[in-house]
Amino acid sequence: MEDIINSEVLKSLRLNKSWSQEKLANASGLSLRTVQRVENTGTASLETKLALSSALEIKPEQLGVQSEQSQNRSNTAIYGYLGAAIGLVSSYSGITLGLWQGNVSFGQAGLWYGVVGAFIGITCGAIGFLNRRRVVA
Repeated sequence: MEDIINSEVLKSLRLNKSWSQEKLANASGLSLRTVQRVENTGTASLETKLALSSALEIKPEQLGVQSEQSQNRSNTAIYGYLGAAIGLVSSYSGITLGLWQGNVSFGQAGLWYGVVGAFIGITCGAIGFLNRRRVVA
């Protein structure tokens, strides 16, 4: 099982000790490739996380994702979902108003409700996927 760690914190702690990735690998008993992978991807097994924290003389929790960073990512996703919800309500309101005024038939309204609903579903899925992959800032 992989843990998510803050690779920025790991790199910063390593550089504060003036250690290269190779020195950290030797001090922690890990391979150089493992240290490089952890710093690049931000994922590590529990054993790797414990070995790194021991070598850096810190608590393993300190390698966790910083709350500020995850909060910013979470806020970005919330704004995306909020925008999608506002778009959904606005679109449905426009379709309903057109139906009420007689400008849109029931068949057309049903079609447009479905198209807008599908688009919003795809949008929310993309926001969730990108947030999970840490693409959304």
